[in-house]
Amino acid sequence: MKRRIHLNHNLVCMIVISLIANISGSMILPLFAIYVEQFGISALNMSILFSLFYVGRFLGGGLAGRIYEKIGAKRLGLSLLLAEIMCMLLFPIAESFIILSILRLLQGLVAIGLTVFVRVTINQISTTENRGILNGYISSSEGAGTILGPIMSGVIVSYFTLSVPFYFVAMFSLVSFVAVSRMTFPSPPSKPQPQRELLHEPKRKTTLTKQLLLYSTVHFLEMSAFAIFLTYFSVYATYKFHWSPVEISLAFTIIGVSTFVSAPFMGKVSDLLKDRLILSIIGLLLIMVEIALFLWFTEPWIVYLGMFIGGIGGASYLDSFYSQLGDVIPEENRSSFIGNVVSLSELGAIVSPIIAGVLIERFNINAPFYYNMLLVLMAIAIQYFIRLKSKSSRKRPLA
Repeated sequence: MKRRIHLNHNLVCMIVISLIANISGSMILPLFAIYVEQFGISALNMSILFSLFYVGRFLGGGLAGRIYEKIGAKRLGLSLLLAEIMCMLLFPIAESFIILSILRLLQGLVAIGLTVFVRVTINQISTTENRGILNGYISSSEGAGTILGPIMSGVIVSYFTLSVPFYFVAMFSLVSFVAVSRMTFPSPPSKPQPQRELLHEPKRKTTLTKQLLLYSTVHFLEMSAFAIFLTYFSVYATYKFHWSPVEISLAFTIIGVSTFVSAPFMGKVSDLLKDRLILSIIGLLLIMVEIALFLWFTEPWIVYLGMFIGGIGGASYLDSFYSQLGDVIPEENRSSFIGNVVSLSELGAIVSPIIAGVLIERFNINAPFYYNMLLVLMAIAIQYFIRLKSKSSRKRPLA
């Protein structure tokens, strides 16, 4: 009973931290127009500010994973939350483009650092029996934060000043800081004996390198596809469907709500099936269905149905993917491994929208989404390969 209470307390803390990380990252989106008007920032500089967040995410994942190993979970979590509080307090008083750029970069570093902190901690405190559902709660929290961020900031600035949304997040970050300071984290994994380490180190490093290459490629492809969708669906819906901003916002809201509601359930299914890779593949197939429906149909209800299906697919993929990493990566390597995977995947979020823009210029508005489907199909093929190798070599699994 005591262990269950301890687990529930830690889980609630991780859910709240994940929520804060995603709210702080997405809340600034509706505020960009206000920044342009209030500070006279050019469209180019606003694009730079937008991109710097993702540059920070790219740089921060692997770094957070290594720091997690060096100083431990609690000290990393407290440091990141303190940096988050500082960011939120400094944003409202920053008046120069240089300071805003530094804060936006730091915000990206902190956001991906908190993601690594939460996902690694969840995998450390869970077992193969409940890892899926616990990661499901985190995926649900991420979805909720992505939805609530823009809504919250948009509503608050309608009644108060531009600074209030930032103070709001700073307050919740402070509450999380206090909660983490009282948490008890699992002890660091014991190091292997020197003799054994010498015998198995080359083989272990080779296996981890192969795993990192495969899993980071899968997540890179999925994040690339997701970034293209986020960047260009609103343009597609405007020109192909002649949708209003409200109709486009509803589509994104349906995805977020679908992910939020279905993530814990898909995580539980992942635990019951004992085959996380097949559920991850199913999730990616559902994302392909989502893309196909809005490419091949124009009826709003069909497109919205596709968004709902895609939200379930995203939940299924994320729950199973992170749980799979928790299952197959040794505990002593888990933090740096997950950090490197999420860092490399952010590169896809930076590069893929540029490629999609070239495809639109060269072909038409449909081209990025067919490219999107190709990326998802490649991710499915790699995971299917991993699954085949793991089943055919139980004693020396590649995954």
